[in-house]
Amino acid sequence: MKKTTSVLAVLVTLLAAASAIEVNQPELESKGGDSIQFENYSGPHAIIETAAAITNIGTALGAQVAQAPESPAIIQPNGKYTLIHAVDPESTEKLDADILVLNANAGVDHIKNLRRIIIGYLTAAYGYDNADADTLATFITVYNAVYRGQLAVFTEKYKETVVQNLSEEKVGLSTNWAEWPGRTQIVVPLSILRDGLSAVDTSTISDEQVIDALKQDEGKNIEARENMASIKERESTDATVKAQEAQKEAAQQKAAAAAAETPEEAAAATARAEEAAQTATEQQQQADKKRVEAKAEREDIAKDKEEKIPVVDTSNYITGLFVADESAGLYTFITVDGVEGTTVLSSPVVQIRNRNVYPVTDITITGEDGTDVLYPTMYVAVCGVDNNHSAVKLCLIDAARLEIQKESREILASGTDLLRNADSFYAIIRDDNGSCYLGQYDKNLVLEHKSSTAVKMSSPLNMTSKGILVTDSNGAPRMLSISDLSTVW
Repeated sequence: MKKTTSVLAVLVTLLAAASAIEVNQPELESKGGDSIQFENYSGPHAIIETAAAITNIGTALGAQVAQAPESPAIIQPNGKYTLIHAVDPESTEKLDADILVLNANAGVDHIKNLRRIIIGYLTAAYGYDNADADTLATFITVYNAVYRGQLAVFTEKYKETVVQNLSEEKVGLSTNWAEWPGRTQIVVPLSILRDGLSAVDTSTISDEQVIDALKQDEGKNIEARENMASIKERESTDATVKAQEAQKEAAQQKAAAAAAETPEEAAAATARAEEAAQTATEQQQQADKKRVEAKAEREDIAKDKEEKIPVVDTSNYITGLFVADESAGLYTFITVDGVEGTTVLSSPVVQIRNRNVYPVTDITITGEDGTDVLYPTMYVAVCGVDNNHSAVKLCLIDAARLEIQKESREILASGTDLLRNADSFYAIIRDDNGSCYLGQYDKNLVLEHKSSTAVKMSSPLNMTSKGILVTDSNGAPRMLSISDLSTVW
């Protein structure tokens, strides 16, 4: 029988040679040059929703906007997510907007899922394809993070019908997920020429402050910025075509006015010609503006691409387990520079429940997009807290980013121990009725066996030559088979 060893005892040597370790990059962004990042919930979930289900939240909201895009509306005012379609066709001085409100019972806790909701809404409301909606969602969330709480900025740019729905305490997007429910109003500026690619005002959500924030990322968010430049180039092309069509219509109406047989017919044709000419002017102005912006952004991106990213020596990096919440008995991983003692990476997972954390190698996990990712080293740990939002589960934490990449389907007892034997892991499972059983998992967190004997939720797991000695639900000692958790006696 292979001796079980806690990773804590060998943690110093595990990553001492991790020259290829990837330093964690922020999900966002900065404001005013000071780097900030979205702080996402990073523990296991009590309920896991699929990416499609999350996107459909936004799709349902956007579909109702699409039914009457020129009419103001409040969609799902009593739901977890409310969309305020704040438009005023009579006013042309400032911008209309959609306002996505995260109500107090909203469950979104990760920026990627918030962006999925926005993607769903944009595709359903305005016909964007997924790729463009993805780009816009990134910029919309950064824009709202940059201007979080700055009601004066929104008052200056948006119509009264928009501003009357905003408050200084809620407008914009906090970078901390815990502050999202009940305190978030995400403003999506709508273009004056609201059709096709120009439904969302791309100039507003990609202003200088937003671009500066995006550039604070180590990779300077090159791809997202290139995608935005592409959208603007296509906006320019579309507007140019529409300007030309409007010019032709104006010429035709002028000719019709000249050939009119009555003053009334001439006046009507002249009015149509003037309207078409105005449309041509507005569309050409739009085309010119987007072309200039896209050109400037392409040039800025080219300069950023020429900058060399410094190579970071990670050979002295050491990852260890540290106290996160002493009173609750919770731990986290931190990577430090073994020479200088500085922290180079703090794991977002702050709910590791005990110090028995075990390394495993060569784990392949299929992502939500169907792509397989190979992780050379991961850690098996018991993570989470027992509440309505979170749950205690067995988790796989990758050694590079120190983030949870997979969690068990089963919920564990909050007081469970974690035991290892070769590539098998043992933890106490809690079923829906509150009864507890010992579970045996493989290194991919697939449940292989479950004991038929109920055990105490905090039973110690004693590895012996005869099997695993546990405390059953009646308080009596029980021996379970190591191979399949059948009852020995």
